[in-house]
Amino acid sequence: MYYAHSTDSANKSEWQLLLNHLNEVAQLTAKFASRFGMEKWGYIAGYLHDLGKYSDEFQSRLEGSSRRVDHSTAGAREIIKAAGSNQRLAVILSYIIAGHHSGLPDYGTISGADSCLARRLVKDLDDYSAAFREVKIPELPAQFSLQPGISSSFQMSILTRMLFSCLVDADTLNTERFLNPDQADKRGVAANFLALLKRFQDFMAKRFSKPSSQIDYLRTEIFNECMGIASQPRGLFSLTLPTGSGKTLISLGFALGHAVQHKELERIIYAIPHTNIIEQNAAIFRDVLGEEVVLEHHSNVHHDTDESEELLEEEKEVRRLRDTRRLSEENWDMPVIVTTNVQFFESLFSHKRSQTRKLHNLTNSVIVLDEAQMMNGAFFKPCMYALEELVRNYGCTVIMCTATQPPASETLNHPRMKQQIDVKEIVTHPELRFRQFERVKVFSRGIVSLDSLAEELNGLRQALCIVNTRKTARELFESLQCLHSKSANTLEGLYHLSARMCPVHRMDILNVVRQRLESGQPCFLISTQLIEAGVDVDFPEVYRELAGLDSIAQAAGRCNRNGKLSHGKVHVLELERGLPAGWMSLTGNIARTILKDSLEEGLDPLSVSAVERYFAELSYFQHIGNKDSTDGKEIIAKIERNGRQLAFPFAEIGREFRMIDEQMEPIIIPYKTEEEMLVEDNNTAFSILLKRLRHAPQLSRELVRKLQPYTVQLYEQEYEAFKQAGELTEISPGIRMLERPDLWYSHQTGVKPYSA
Repeated sequence: MYYAHSTDSANKSEWQLLLNHLNEVAQLTAKFASRFGMEKWGYIAGYLHDLGKYSDEFQSRLEGSSRRVDHSTAGAREIIKAAGSNQRLAVILSYIIAGHHSGLPDYGTISGADSCLARRLVKDLDDYSAAFREVKIPELPAQFSLQPGISSSFQMSILTRMLFSCLVDADTLNTERFLNPDQADKRGVAANFLALLKRFQDFMAKRFSKPSSQIDYLRTEIFNECMGIASQPRGLFSLTLPTGSGKTLISLGFALGHAVQHKELERIIYAIPHTNIIEQNAAIFRDVLGEEVVLEHHSNVHHDTDESEELLEEEKEVRRLRDTRRLSEENWDMPVIVTTNVQFFESLFSHKRSQTRKLHNLTNSVIVLDEAQMMNGAFFKPCMYALEELVRNYGCTVIMCTATQPPASETLNHPRMKQQIDVKEIVTHPELRFRQFERVKVFSRGIVSLDSLAEELNGLRQALCIVNTRKTARELFESLQCLHSKSANTLEGLYHLSARMCPVHRMDILNVVRQRLESGQPCFLISTQLIEAGVDVDFPEVYRELAGLDSIAQAAGRCNRNGKLSHGKVHVLELERGLPAGWMSLTGNIARTILKDSLEEGLDPLSVSAVERYFAELSYFQHIGNKDSTDGKEIIAKIERNGRQLAFPFAEIGREFRMIDEQMEPIIIPYKTEEEMLVEDNNTAFSILLKRLRHAPQLSRELVRKLQPYTVQLYEQEYEAFKQAGELTEISPGIRMLERPDLWYSHQTGVKPYSA
């Protein structure tokens, strides 16, 4: 008898039979892969994935032997041997089977690294010939149906990732089903989009039944127009609307209406550029649709298992499942997912099983990209290629929502394409909508010093100032504090906002700011650009340090947002220290020219035509010479280099595809609200949560979600400095809390720099 998994019992009749595991995983992998027409391929991957467990050495492992056993390479080798003339296509399955524990490998060469596929296919393995008493190697399907796209090599790499995801999820779920059936029964929530659309319509009817202003009337009109387009066929859409027009609810309504019209659609995935507004949007969606159908998933608190070794030991995998280190977020089996662009796109290009496990559940999804212009950087081209392929061959609809649409069509309509790719605009007349929502006048202020900026702000009653870095935000805030301390005036209504403050703290600040703005009290907010995306504040004047035109437009969306004034004032200025090098310098320099030209000609520098010119000029600079900076890490080139042979560098790409250059690490802040600080009782919201965490048998999805509002992301170097100094306490495996918040956390500016 051969077994796949053992239990704590010495009675082997309670162990999972290997043949049962292979059959069950094969059937589940086939089921997942059937959604994109690859069920036969999925079945073979599942049926052969653990072939190496038929070795005596692996069976001894289950009985307690400490000798490591490679059980993943055997099935990869056998499918290559059985493929005959179809060996090239069999490589797809060999990647999947060989990597189902350690992650998708690079193809490499026979003389290359031990972990590469080419070398593993010829390495010595323990004898697994006993398998052939129970297992017959299936025949490889001769073909499959992919609609031709921009790059056949890119398409094959995505197909491999999708099949890999099917196998990893099926293998994990089957193992969990055997080891922990109670937990397995709790997984997944079926989508009933008709019922969710009804909830949404009831919410909108209650909220907008009586428009109280011209802005509300226009928002309702736009919403009704967009809902009328939701019945269109699945595809790539753009939703181009000015800030303040209600894009979040409009895009959610469109997605729900679209899902009802197209019965095959299974989930809605809402990707957002910043973690700071995930809480806000997820809260809105839960309020509208119900707590039970919305999953909020980002990397503030995340267990990323160590997959750096070539092969993970099976017992470690079993142990992780028992300890629920694999959180249910990993396979996105909920109707509505709210996540970050980073989480979404890095998963699409990762080689790790923990990140890729969810990919097959992107099939037949509505994918909404909020603030889509923020993709437009060093990974824009591979991101757009991936989105187009999800639409072309995996039944998805993609909606790119922004006030400043990036050049998606230009990127996708490659000279090699026989048929042009259509990105359909949902709004009939975007230019009209932008004119209707013109609420500000833009002023170019030139170069100013930090001190003179502080003095100007100090003379106003209400103003928002957005700067490019956390350091500048802190220094400007301190400069304003210093001005107040030197004058007879008492400091009133001055606030700071940056990512060095935990989300619950930022939310407290924003609530106070909104109250002060509404009641006409003095209010000054110094912020980094995190306030620009989706944060609902309404200032009469906004100061914006020079940045890309898309960022300036977002900043303008915080000015006179509800149209209470004839116009608000947006001041664009440069600080004497200049722009940070790189992307910010490039985009800022282009924006400076367009602002100057538009204002000299008496035109709106934030109009649709000005934004189009901005992106056209940005594209020119991104493609100077032979360098395409929309693919800064040459992801497409690396995929296509040996793509005809299906020799892909999966692990290399996984390491290279990092949308945030510097590694960030989360810390938990034991934050107290102002009210909690005034009360001697130690039962704060955080202390109650901490007690639950320390006594919980497992780190549940609910606990992870409740921790997220208390996190701050630090750059790795600073995180390590805090850690080495003993200022962080491990409160759960891999999760660390700031030990002395009274010393290291300011209720004005958040985590103090460690250098302080």
